[in-house]
Amino acid sequence: MGGFSFKNFTFFLIVVVLVWWSNFETSNARRVGKHWRHRRSDFTSLSKKKGKNHGGNHHHRGGKSKQKTHPPSPPLSPPQTPPTEPPKKGGDIAAPASSIVFNVLDFGAKGDGCTDDTKAFQAAWAAACKVEASTVNVPAEYVFLVGPISFSGPFCQHDIVFQLDGKIIAPTSSKEWGSGLLQWLEFTKLVGLTIQGSGIIDGNGAVWWQDSTYDDPIDDESKLIVPLNSTSPQNHPIPLRGNLGGKMPRIKPTALRFYGSFNVTVTGITIQNSPQCHLKFDNCIGVLVYNFKVSSPGDSPNTDGIHLQNSKDVLVRSSSLACGDDCISIQTGCTNVYIHNIDCGPGHGISIGGLGKDNTKACVSNITIRDIIMHNTMNGVRIKTWADQDQCKEYSFQTFKFLKFNYPS
Repeated sequence: MGGFSFKNFTFFLIVVVLVWWSNFETSNARRVGKHWRHRRSDFTSLSKKKGKNHGGNHHHRGGKSKQKTHPPSPPLSPPQTPPTEPPKKGGDIAAPASSIVFNVLDFGAKGDGCTDDTKAFQAAWAAACKVEASTVNVPAEYVFLVGPISFSGPFCQHDIVFQLDGKIIAPTSSKEWGSGLLQWLEFTKLVGLTIQGSGIIDGNGAVWWQDSTYDDPIDDESKLIVPLNSTSPQNHPIPLRGNLGGKMPRIKPTALRFYGSFNVTVTGITIQNSPQCHLKFDNCIGVLVYNFKVSSPGDSPNTDGIHLQNSKDVLVRSSSLACGDDCISIQTGCTNVYIHNIDCGPGHGISIGGLGKDNTKACVSNITIRDIIMHNTMNGVRIKTWADQDQCKEYSFQTFKFLKFNYPS
């Protein structure tokens, strides 16, 4: 009986130990599971706060977790505005949005139309010249009296923008011109220069024209016109003689001239009442002119609209040219010139030449002129040569509309 009781006691003790161990493991497992769930919740919370810079020094490495974290998105850059300018051979160069602006008012310009602002323009240009892609600002609602001035390179930085929204007027006193100058506003030896805006350049040409004769030796048109009926015109459209006792110099300036420059653009502006030629390009490569306007009376002597000389890769389009001489004159040494969509008149039409004066070598090549409207012009399109040989190669005239002109091409 005693042996039986010992065996039962031993069995009972073993069962109690097993039950106790089982309960201990279950309780431990519950604690571990609760702790694991708590840690997982902490990691999830940290991952959500990471994008807000609240993650501290903890990093979530649970690659198998369903909760994915994403790095913060970079700030959006401003949308790029599509270019509004037409393509230019060699590629247009637009001024960046962050361009440094030099306002002529900040350099002492008054803009009252009476005070001489030439030095202020010189100072603004000198500052802009040192900064690539800078802008010289001539603000709207001001009138600036500016004497003869040269905005010169060749040590200026590239891609300068001359933003013209105001009005620039030329002096009418003879003392400002000395014995005579060939240009009023000149840009020389620059790269990537752009003149743009809605402003006006006014040459005050009337004080010059009253002292000029029609048969100016610079461009004696009367000797080059040969009407169909072989008779000379009885009346010239502008006076043959003027008052030679005037005080202005006989040499008359071009209003705006570019010399020895590369990739230049003129757009939006108006040049009016130039003493002589309005816009001239000499020894330039890569010229773009569009949405440009010339406005001068039809009887203003020798006031070509656009004059090209020794220049190549030229595009002139979508412009209105009213003047007292050729709307566009293409002279010696020009090649790869494309002109289209031009409103010409009044004026003398469009001409190539005169070429070969005094038996000199002169040649132009690859000239295309098309889609032109001419009204109230003396002529249509002409090739003018002094020598007998043809010195113009590869030229094309297409799609002209003549509303009224005096002599045929």
